[in-house]
Amino acid sequence: MADDDDEELRRQTDDKPKKKKKKKKPKVEDGGAEEGGGGADGEQAPRKKKKKKKKPVDEEEGGIDTAFADGGDVDDNDRKPAAKKKKKKKKKPPSDQLEGQIEAHSDQQQEQSGYNDGGTAIAAVAAASPAGAYQQDNNDDMEEEKKKREWEDNNAHATYYNGNDGDIEMATKNGGYEEAYCFEADTEIMAEIQQDNTVQVDESGGIQAFVAETIEIDGDDVGIIKSDAEIEAEEKRKYVKWFGAVVCCLVVVVMAIAIPLTLKYTNNVINKTRYVSDPPTEPPSQMPSVMPSGQPTSTRFMEIVEFLMPLSGNALKVQGSPQYKAAMWMESGDMMPNSRGGTGLSIQDAGFTQRYIMALFYYAMDGDNWVQKQGWLSEKSECEWFGVDGFSEGCGSDGIGGCIKRSDFEGDYNKVCRLSMGRLNNLFGEFPKELGQLEEMRYVEIQDDWLIGTIPKELGIGWRKLHTFLIGGNVMYGGIPSSFANNEFLGTVFIDRNNFNGTWPTVFDTLKNLEWLDAEANDFTGTLTPGIGELKSLRIFNANNNSISGKLPDTFDESNLIEDFEVAYNKFSSTLPESLGKAKFLKDLRASGNQISGGIPVSYYKLKNLEELYLDNNRMVGELPQTYEPFYDGLQEFSIHTNMGVKGRFPVENFEKTLRVKVIELHDTELTGQITENICGRLDPSLSYTRLTSITADCDKVKCSCCTCYEDGKIVPTDP
Repeated sequence: MADDDDEELRRQTDDKPKKKKKKKKPKVEDGGAEEGGGGADGEQAPRKKKKKKKKPVDEEEGGIDTAFADGGDVDDNDRKPAAKKKKKKKKKPPSDQLEGQIEAHSDQQQEQSGYNDGGTAIAAVAAASPAGAYQQDNNDDMEEEKKKREWEDNNAHATYYNGNDGDIEMATKNGGYEEAYCFEADTEIMAEIQQDNTVQVDESGGIQAFVAETIEIDGDDVGIIKSDAEIEAEEKRKYVKWFGAVVCCLVVVVMAIAIPLTLKYTNNVINKTRYVSDPPTEPPSQMPSVMPSGQPTSTRFMEIVEFLMPLSGNALKVQGSPQYKAAMWMESGDMMPNSRGGTGLSIQDAGFTQRYIMALFYYAMDGDNWVQKQGWLSEKSECEWFGVDGFSEGCGSDGIGGCIKRSDFEGDYNKVCRLSMGRLNNLFGEFPKELGQLEEMRYVEIQDDWLIGTIPKELGIGWRKLHTFLIGGNVMYGGIPSSFANNEFLGTVFIDRNNFNGTWPTVFDTLKNLEWLDAEANDFTGTLTPGIGELKSLRIFNANNNSISGKLPDTFDESNLIEDFEVAYNKFSSTLPESLGKAKFLKDLRASGNQISGGIPVSYYKLKNLEELYLDNNRMVGELPQTYEPFYDGLQEFSIHTNMGVKGRFPVENFEKTLRVKVIELHDTELTGQITENICGRLDPSLSYTRLTSITADCDKVKCSCCTCYEDGKIVPTDP
């Protein structure tokens, strides 16, 4: 009868639409009642659940529905959770037939397994045999009927049985709602379980009930297994952190380098572009400061700016400019007592402008970094500041150092007439044009410092009494303004070792009282004008190391006071000026390193005071005078080497008569002869002042036991 019922149930389920396979629950064997089924005391042991591999779920079918009944006395600690299984909804058979079959099988199964009405539903898993046959229990009573298990809740019943295709099917009834589910058995998992010997499997492939062993696990050894996405995200976070740290370090390094450089640069900026727009409001400080800080402190500053505008112009409004700083110092930093019982000069005081100009010079020349700056910007008179005090020609002779007091001055104050900052005092900046207002200026010296820019024309206009102008060894450029022309007092001009350029300044031709002109080591071009030879007071003229070309001036006469005429290392291409032989005071003639041609003019033989004659590295020709001439008497240094056109015998006898000869350079010429032992003996170091320091020759042409020998322009090594 049971077989007929099963056959009828199979036909009904076969008539249903095709279902997706669900995972099968293992069968609980009757023979294992002591372990999994109801025992003598009616208690149920929990059954071990095994997770199965999931199958894809059809889009039109339902999901898995796995649950436990709420009733029963089964201990939660003894119950093993059932493995999650996907379940598909199946079309329902006729409700009256399915309900009757489920109730009949439920009653029969309850009697065999010992379940009561209020018992707990046990979740079970069944594995299908490979051929899809129904699983049978070992008990003879269960072989003739299909193995069914009921999961019964208060309002729900479920029966599991084997389907035609080897699936485990489940039918449920929940009130008026009926459903059928199918689970597919996983044969591979069943095979693995059987090999494991962990779960007992009977001959037909079913799983016997068993009690899982409780295993104690140390939580410290448990690790979290992360997905690839989580690992990748974590790596990205680490990368972002490291990248951010590196960027921060680079920013710190760049700022550490850039900030000091920026501060250093801004300290040296002469002009800035921020303008004063509002009147000052803060009270002046009690103590003087070299550099006033902050904004202007009163409307007095604006009055000073307005008063000085004709002199300094808009530079007074450029915050940070030397003019701006000097005006602020006059407004609030000057502590010199005034006639009103206070400190600082007012714009009505006669000496206000002069004191402002001296403060302006301090700021324009970076006074804070001077080596010597005694008294500058103090409460003392500007006539007592370093470089202003002291005595110079026409200045300070009345006992007031650095200033001059004259009755024709407007107002009762002493005027600055001297600015001698010496050498290597670390002045840096441009000449402010306002210095031209110091009309009593006599003496200016700023050498071997860092003067930049050009010479303002205002200086030539205002300094008409200037007699000494020494600015050698700086980095100035441009030329000499024509405003200096016809200055009747200017006698000494040092502009050497700068970057002055352009054509040779003709302004020098107009300085009738010029005595000393040093323009060595600049970039002057053009030609020397004939006016140089007409400067009767000129004693020293030095234009060495420029790029001047053309002819040398030939306008000298007996009235010239020239003593030193130096034009070496230029581009002159003429002969030596014949008229220069008339300059009876000439001591030093240097014309080396040009393209001068011809020979030594005969007029030079009469130069009794000639001591130094340098004509080397030219294109000269001819012979040296063989007869005794006056110019041999005082000649101490004679250099004519590297003139391949010079030939003939060297008149050694004329040099033996002079006791002070120090240099004789004859190599790279066609001179011949012999150097006597008398001359060689003058190499003795003990002779001191009369010692011969250098003698050279082409030893294959001139016999010499003590000479530095040359051959083809190179020194010939001597045996040790």
